[in-house]
Amino acid sequence: MRSKVTTAPASEPVTLTEVKSSLRITNSAEDTLLTQYIEDARIWAENYTGKKCITQTVTSYYDAQDAQRGNSNNQNQEEDWEGTRVGSIVTLFGQQSIELEFGPAISITSVETIDTDNSGTTFSSSNYYLDNFDDFQRPNMVINQGESLGSNELRARNSVKIVYVSGYGAASDVPSALRRAILLIVGELYSNRGDCSIGQCSDACGATRMLDQYKFFDV
Repeated sequence: MRSKVTTAPASEPVTLTEVKSSLRITNSAEDTLLTQYIEDARIWAENYTGKKCITQTVTSYYDAQDAQRGNSNNQNQEEDWEGTRVGSIVTLFGQQSIELEFGPAISITSVETIDTDNSGTTFSSSNYYLDNFDDFQRPNMVINQGESLGSNELRARNSVKIVYVSGYGAASDVPSALRRAILLIVGELYSNRGDCSIGQCSDACGATRMLDQYKFFDV
């Protein structure tokens, strides 16, 4: 999959005032630098955990093979044996689904399949639903039984486009530990500017361990 934010969050999970209070800064000489550090820390935390903080829109593209395999749960999965299969496709292989890269997923805005002639076709919202119940697993777009994205006409790359809304909501909805981790990273970046990468700063101040409880771990 390939994902990018197409509608940025309207605010940050921590404010400049909170950062300056945490660092005991009383002047405004470095407000621009601190504001940049807040954004840097938030983006790093989001990419590390797979969890978006403030509500934002994400656009993802999937290749035909990924979409047809669908999280290894495709109703059209090829068989490696000959003989008689007993049981429904869903029972044997599970429902076809496409895993979204970022959570929490609030809603799916649109799904579009793109053919070999580069023309797009809207995949009706009545053909799928969003499975976003478990915060410890990446959200999935689950295809309804009897429906399928699979097509021999799908182009090989970037053949399925999914636009969805992700994030906890407003700053007050972001878990406090996530917000504290971002504050710690900003403080470490400020105190050790030029001496460490953002990942090293996150490790050094203990923020990474705080973020681990929210991280999607792929198995």
